[in-house]
Amino acid sequence: MKNIITICLTVSTFIVAQDTTVSVNQEPQLPGWGLYVGGAFSSAASVEDLPDGHTYESRFVAPNIGISKGLFLGGIPLIVGAGYHPRGFTYEFSSYVDGSKQEADFQFDMVDFWATIPYPVSDRVILQGGFLAGTCIGASVSGVDGAEDPDTEGELDFGLLLGGGVAITEQIGANIGYYVGLAEFDEMAKFSGIVFNVGYTF
Repeated sequence: MKNIITICLTVSTFIVAQDTTVSVNQEPQLPGWGLYVGGAFSSAASVEDLPDGHTYESRFVAPNIGISKGLFLGGIPLIVGAGYHPRGFTYEFSSYVDGSKQEADFQFDMVDFWATIPYPVSDRVILQGGFLAGTCIGASVSGVDGAEDPDTEGELDFGLLLGGGVAITEQIGANIGYYVGLAEFDEMAKFSGIVFNVGYTF
């Protein structure tokens, strides 16, 4: 069932703002190694028109979990990371038998690598923009009896990350962002979604 529907984000904008927030007049103090955990409200847009009564709806997926590290590349401050970021959506459709509403929840397990450029706007708040790319390591569908899991292992996804974060303490930061998918995942859908997480820097 490879060419069935595919999904949204996650995710997602994996923005880890821990202690990157310094004075706008100073060089950014980039965080060291860190961990983050969170979730996403993910969605998908079909590449082709769906039949009448069929829609992709957003759904909550979790956990987003990974590692991050601040570094300079050619004088440019970056926060880079990698992690597990599932994407998902709910496929709503009408039964061909009796016209009743049916829902199938799809989840796509993704391993992503990402990088963002932080821009401090105050001592505790940053904006960030960057890029994410990843591959699918598995997928599942639930809610419909007899449905086969999508065969999307190895499919690639990539897109843009936009968001921001606030430093709660010197080691803990809360973050939220938006992921805009650019790839046609499995030639069926483009992902997008609102992601959020809490990060801890060592």
